[in-house]
Amino acid sequence: MRYLCMFLIVAASTGLAALSSYTDTPAFTLDTVDPVVELIAPIGGEEWYIGDTNDILWTASDNNLSPDPMTLWYSMNGGMDYLMLEEAWPNLGSYPWAMPDYQSYSARVRIRMMDAFGNSTAKSSLSNFSITYVPPAAPQNVNVNITNVIDALIAWDPVTQTIYGTPITPDGYIVLYNETPYEDDQFYYFLGRTFTTSYTHHDVAEFRSQMYYRVKAYKYYTREELALLDSLAKSTGKRLLWKDVLDIIHGGGVK
Repeated sequence: MRYLCMFLIVAASTGLAALSSYTDTPAFTLDTVDPVVELIAPIGGEEWYIGDTNDILWTASDNNLSPDPMTLWYSMNGGMDYLMLEEAWPNLGSYPWAMPDYQSYSARVRIRMMDAFGNSTAKSSLSNFSITYVPPAAPQNVNVNITNVIDALIAWDPVTQTIYGTPITPDGYIVLYNETPYEDDQFYYFLGRTFTTSYTHHDVAEFRSQMYYRVKAYKYYTREELALLDSLAKSTGKRLLWKDVLDIIHGGGVK
């Protein structure tokens, strides 16, 4: 033990030192900022049709993008579950989406951008949109005649095409009404449905000085939805706006 101590003292006194070298790393950036992302479409309320291809649209930016930073999902149940649409897609601002082949009145889309440092931002549709079959065209030449002094007979031409001009036979017609002519269906009240090209609004002329009607051809409603329509048409003392009827038959309830 004595000799070891003497060696250490001698080595220190002779000025010996360890040799070393170093290299500087290149300058680098540490990015902790999340990308900026905005979903433009679909944001909610759109009506998209089976068989079509619609663009999912967005704007997104980041200082350190990877080559394919976008991931896209879709949901058919209001966002409770999402299905993968595209796992790696370039930031082109759009994605051409071929519609699923089944209906949903509560579809949503979710997108996410991830940069080269792993920072990410996700955005989803603000509310539900619809994916449905291509609807029949609107009935033409709707006219109204007062019969028996008080009844209004609404009649129209039969519909034979979809909104795209392809042949179709509607399952029936839905009649809406209001005292004022509106552009939007949501401000009309639901009157009833029929398989024919006419419908009688009983006793309306006895209590109303004017009335406006809108007729819609329908197809692809389920039996349950049609049963709800019939029950709502038969309900007495309660007027329902068409938008509320749609909420009921599609499971959303009256808002």
